[in-house]
Amino acid sequence: MGRFAEQPKQAPQKTIKNRGALRRRRMYMAMMALFLIWAGSTLWSQNVHIQNRNETLAEKRTEQKAVQEAWNELNLEVERLQDPEYIGQIARKKFGLYPPNEVPIIQPHNSGE
Repeated sequence: MGRFAEQPKQAPQKTIKNRGALRRRRMYMAMMALFLIWAGSTLWSQNVHIQNRNETLAEKRTEQKAVQEAWNELNLEVERLQDPEYIGQIARKKFGLYPPNEVPIIQPHNSGE
């Protein structure tokens, strides 16, 4: 570029000539910032609330599984108690009751073994 070359023209800068328009733009940006802060805090609190509910739900589901297993065991025990042979086994083991013509064989308890 020589000294006689044309100088590149700069693009005209946009300036807001009206102070009211500048004030309205700043007010709009402030309102949008406040809205975004409010929306973000609301989303954050809802997320925390949902996480707490999920933890409670997981605890309740584990409790439900434990109760269901206990329920199944009790139902099995009720079904087994309908069998006379099982009742006889319980009578022999817990209460030492035997039929009249049966002789029990009792093993001595050795303290050394």
